[in-house]
Amino acid sequence: MDQFPFGYERIHETSWAWLSSLLMLALFFKFNRFWSFRNLDLVLLILLAPGILLVNYREVPKRSATEPASRLVQPEMSLASSLGHWPGRLDEEFVAGPPARGWMAGPAAQDDAGTVSSEFAPGPGESLSPPLADDSEAPVAVSDLSRGDMVQRAGYIWLFSVGLLVLLRMLLDPLLVRRPLLEPNISLGGLVFLGGSLLTFIAADIITARPQAGSLSGAIGAMKLVQREAAGEEAKRELLVHGPGYALLHVIPALPTFTAARNAGETGADRQQPANDLAFRLEVVAKTLAITAQIALVFGLVAMGYFHFSSFRAGIGMAVIWLMLPYTIMYSGNTYHMLPAALIVWAAVLYRQPLVAGLMLGLATGVSYYPLFLLPLWLSFYWESRVGRFVFGFVTALAVCIGGLVFTSESVQHFFEQLQAMFGFWLPRLDRGLLQGIWVLGWDPWFRLPALVAFVVLSVSFVFWPARKDLGTLIAYTSAQMVAVQFWHGYEGGTFIAWYLPLLLAMVFRPNLSERLATAQIPSQRRHHRVDPPQRVVPAA
Repeated sequence: MDQFPFGYERIHETSWAWLSSLLMLALFFKFNRFWSFRNLDLVLLILLAPGILLVNYREVPKRSATEPASRLVQPEMSLASSLGHWPGRLDEEFVAGPPARGWMAGPAAQDDAGTVSSEFAPGPGESLSPPLADDSEAPVAVSDLSRGDMVQRAGYIWLFSVGLLVLLRMLLDPLLVRRPLLEPNISLGGLVFLGGSLLTFIAADIITARPQAGSLSGAIGAMKLVQREAAGEEAKRELLVHGPGYALLHVIPALPTFTAARNAGETGADRQQPANDLAFRLEVVAKTLAITAQIALVFGLVAMGYFHFSSFRAGIGMAVIWLMLPYTIMYSGNTYHMLPAALIVWAAVLYRQPLVAGLMLGLATGVSYYPLFLLPLWLSFYWESRVGRFVFGFVTALAVCIGGLVFTSESVQHFFEQLQAMFGFWLPRLDRGLLQGIWVLGWDPWFRLPALVAFVVLSVSFVFWPARKDLGTLIAYTSAQMVAVQFWHGYEGGTFIAWYLPLLLAMVFRPNLSERLATAQIPSQRRHHRVDPPQRVVPAA
């Protein structure tokens, strides 16, 4: 069934970056208004693609023609080898590929088929996690980086540069009062058909993807939490390596949905259902959450256009751009990227219900920590209208997340360790053994400190300015803060584009929303209280 009409071969991500960029220009570029801000925003969206491609660059190992392939690759590397001492041992072999986190993306990490070199395969008793380093570790010189590391370094610098331009664009967006309606260059029926087709192909990629051993490194410590095993030093290290966030979310493996991360020559055995029930459940949960988050993002954008922009066509246009971007194709199987993004989008869609909006933002904070810094902006938005309901929803969502930690903690001390990791109750990490991304590719981790201070100042400043916050301001500045997170994020910061990209699209397509104030859209409690007019006193005759 590898021939037409049943054959299906994934397009390479670089080719898709070119094709999607040209298609985006054809559908949404305003050729009759060349200097419009819509065209500038489209260019910024397209400029994100090269950085993502460079960050996910994988260097192919070299070998001589006489060296047998069996000595170069080790297909026997499996998740079971890492979990051999666990109850319910996994027997299914996973083809090792690039990890969801970037710590193993060094030189010659894998070959053309996506398998891991025996030089990098863990030995007996070794963990897939990176070794920890102390604070006295010598800085990494740029000259010591391999070619693959240099390419990835350039990718992060590219993403930071484009992210800075996006941040400035969103901070200045409330100053743009004139926002003419710019329709897409295609009919509504064509947009719906294109969006439905793209969503179907993304779902098919997620369904056919298989978790890889590298991407399951975080599941090792998190699975022990689920099984209520003793924490120990290894589980504690897992809580630190993945940074702040919900520990149970690490049990969900990332699904590689782009060509460079998947085994192009999958064998029939690789397509079989995992023999172990635990591995099968992990895979089903990962695929279900990934598809659900993707559908929630798409319908959230459509709902925002229909209910708040009074344009169903604008909502479909935002969803189509989201689905055709190379980032969406490449990271659609990563729940840690998509789930917080979907929750933030629906918090903005349901802003007229402060209780529900607080629940959505609280859940986003519980699973990924970083939306916590959106609280000053959202509190000031609701300050004169039902702020208590928003706070109650936010606290309730966090309480639910904390309650989940109670059932996965084998002791009181272990519970507090998970709680510490959930809210990032520690000093900023400066040791490279616990950092990833640009911070292990030649940048000194001390540069995180001024970026973090500037971010906190920006977050607090939104309490005071602008004094009059409407829905447009809420969308733009929520997205701006999630962009600013990328500059100090210690764990592949810059690649979490989903956290701000949907609201960036909403900012691009939105009309003038100056009348969408919380005080106008959400009646305060004082307005519902009836005050009887004073009675006129008639003097007695």
